[in-house]
Amino acid sequence: MGMEKVLGIDLNTLTPIGRSAYLGLLTPTGRQVKIILARGTEILPLQEAATLRRRLVEELTVTAGLPVPFADEIASGPCTFEGSDAWAFVNSYVPGADLTRIARSLAPGQDSGLADGIGQAAGVSLAAVHSASQPLAATLRHKEDAELVDQDITWREATLTRQEGVARRVHEASKITALDDRQLRRAHSLAAAFTGRFRTTFHPTAGPAPACLIHKDLHGGNIILDTSAPPDTWIASFIDDQLSVGDSGYDIASIHAWAFEVMDKKSFMAFSHGLERGYKSLIPNCALRSCDLLLYLADRSLGRLAYYARSAPKWIEPYGSERLIRHLDLLDCIASTAGSPDSIIDPFTTVRRLAT
Repeated sequence: MGMEKVLGIDLNTLTPIGRSAYLGLLTPTGRQVKIILARGTEILPLQEAATLRRRLVEELTVTAGLPVPFADEIASGPCTFEGSDAWAFVNSYVPGADLTRIARSLAPGQDSGLADGIGQAAGVSLAAVHSASQPLAATLRHKEDAELVDQDITWREATLTRQEGVARRVHEASKITALDDRQLRRAHSLAAAFTGRFRTTFHPTAGPAPACLIHKDLHGGNIILDTSAPPDTWIASFIDDQLSVGDSGYDIASIHAWAFEVMDKKSFMAFSHGLERGYKSLIPNCALRSCDLLLYLADRSLGRLAYYARSAPKWIEPYGSERLIRHLDLLDCIASTAGSPDSIIDPFTTVRRLAT
């Protein structure tokens, strides 16, 4: 049956806002909702993430003082869409704008206060997810029959394998959108340097931070904030998460890699300081191994380059390719970083040092 009958969605109101995301209205209430439509192999990971999110929201709800940075889940189920079988995930619509849109409105060097503010809101919400999910992550990681997650070690090894895969894809790319021939040669050289770079320094042991649930794709397009509200009431909401057990440092690296691309230096520094202040208001002792942070940053930057190595990316937004070259600068800094790979570092100050 179609979504209109099964889930009460008015198909005539659907507006695409992403590769598989739509805004729509419930019938007969007219309530605005966001619909994610998944097909085939996309369905199970999203179902698993939804199950984890449900349990995490329960934990956040009973913990005083923590925001709940997720949209309300309304319904989910099988449906027929455009003539094929699909699974629809229906959530309440979160008002506001994504951080990418907000960042693009920042006047270079002039809106540091706003950059700091959105960083702080994002930091508080991210720390709420990481801190509240630690008991759940520990239970899932050690439960023998858990089907939703793998061991934390496996997740780290999978990250390393993915990073090496995107490095090879960039190295072999005949073109990358927005890069000229000289920049493409530079990308090829950097990709070669990061093929196998972390294999010799990677140790499949848990880092200093306890396992938690992570977003896995944390960039500005997946964070919604209503800046029309008073700043002291801002709550950053996360969308399109792929919740799974992992290292909190991956989310911290992901959001920094995004900000490094889309913001000028002054705004980036203000955003990072705000992010740190918000995050450490809930998790004051935040530390990572140096090799882990560098791996995560390289994975995100190489992933951005690899995405635009396609001849026709499926979805250009939420942030286009015009500032893609900044990832070459970040990879250069990572490649030239020396020091003990097992040294314990503060991820926020280390990223800001790399960015200068």
